[in-house]
Amino acid sequence: MRAVVGLGLLVAAGLVAFLVASHVAHIDTSSLRPVSPPAAVTPTPMPTPLTNVGRQSLSRVVTIEAVLPNAEALGTGWLFDSHGDFVTNAHVVTGQLTVRITDRQAHVHVGVVLGTDPSVDIAVVRSADGFALPPLAVGHDAISGVPLNVIALASSRATGAVDMTAEQIIQLHQDVPLSHGESPSAGAPAVYHDMLRLEGARVYQGNSGGPVLDGTGQVVGIVTLADPTQPDSYAIPVSRVLTELMSLASRSG
Repeated sequence: MRAVVGLGLLVAAGLVAFLVASHVAHIDTSSLRPVSPPAAVTPTPMPTPLTNVGRQSLSRVVTIEAVLPNAEALGTGWLFDSHGDFVTNAHVVTGQLTVRITDRQAHVHVGVVLGTDPSVDIAVVRSADGFALPPLAVGHDAISGVPLNVIALASSRATGAVDMTAEQIIQLHQDVPLSHGESPSAGAPAVYHDMLRLEGARVYQGNSGGPVLDGTGQVVGIVTLADPTQPDSYAIPVSRVLTELMSLASRSG
């Protein structure tokens, strides 16, 4: 997310969180309590199998562009079902006047926001003319062991940089509070509960809403927060919000 801070990544580690709403909030790291000691992670080149998984999935990853009253917010979305529904972060589309979905062939689709839940920062946006590709597979089961090698995908148009980053999920069930309990104007929660902590390649503004895939190609997380100065980012576990995503997608556009 760049334009008005388009990633929609909340940041963790110092932590300055960039929200796709042109608001910059700080994360209070003093109250972060790891569930277990942080695992020592040495960034390594992206494993070939994960690279292949990412390449095979990128055609289902799009740019979500929200036209706000005084700016533009760019984030990432991914195809959730056969109806042309895309998942992204609520802070990418909250307060939108119109939403556009741009695919990797630069085709623009009119987007209709079917629903959002700012309390957990998720949203579902439907392409009005559908989307002629199969959706990404979604992991129904919670992650049970770490570290876990994964790959985070994004819209390079939104990030202004790369569209694939190699990561490791190193901690589960992390609570990530914004400093002083402030809630960003984008409607994001003051505290993000039960998040996956990732470490590895840098995650950019614009990554917000992007999918985190495991080695089987299943989406296991939604990139939401990131530290602009450290190789740390946080993702919403898909298994935790899957039922609600299905409920939002069931609405009529």
